[in-house]
Amino acid sequence: DDYIPVPEIFTTALEKEGMGNTAYAAEKVTIVDTVYYSGLKAGTEYTLKGVLMDKATGEPLMVGENQVTAEKTFRATGESGSTTMEFTFDASALKGKAVVVFENLYLEDKEIAAHANIEDAGQTITFLNPEIGTTATGANGEKTLDATAETVIVDTVAYTGLQPGQDRKSTRQN
Repeated sequence: DDYIPVPEIFTTALEKEGMGNTAYAAEKVTIVDTVYYSGLKAGTEYTLKGVLMDKATGEPLMVGENQVTAEKTFRATGESGSTTMEFTFDASALKGKAVVVFENLYLEDKEIAAHANIEDAGQTITFLNPEIGTTATGANGEKTLDATAETVIVDTVAYTGLQPGQDRKSTRQN
């Protein structure tokens, strides 16, 4: 009746700047993946290897000619615990796309656990595709105005694809 723990991992990926499971496509984006483990031996050294997958194709995400990967060696603090991995990469071409983090856990050179589910919402980061448009009219909706000293222009701004609750500053010159 000896209990032999089976190594397992599960993970939660979030965008580093506090946007949760969404991000804006930018030249430098960091995804933080928290890896929770169980069934490990305290004090033993393990290696995590992760790769970002293109959700639409199910293939590794390629930025230029390279896959987006991360690797971390850590010592288990107990049979169960957690550690984090960071993926920092150029996501400027990912508007409207989604990536999924896959992780593999190794003891020496042997894979002992994996978390690789392309449908896992907790491992998915969706890149927003923000759009903005404006319509300028006179105070009464007219498009043609008299050039007088007292002219009011109403500029209506419409947007889509923004993260709710995020404070984004805009600058405008008149």
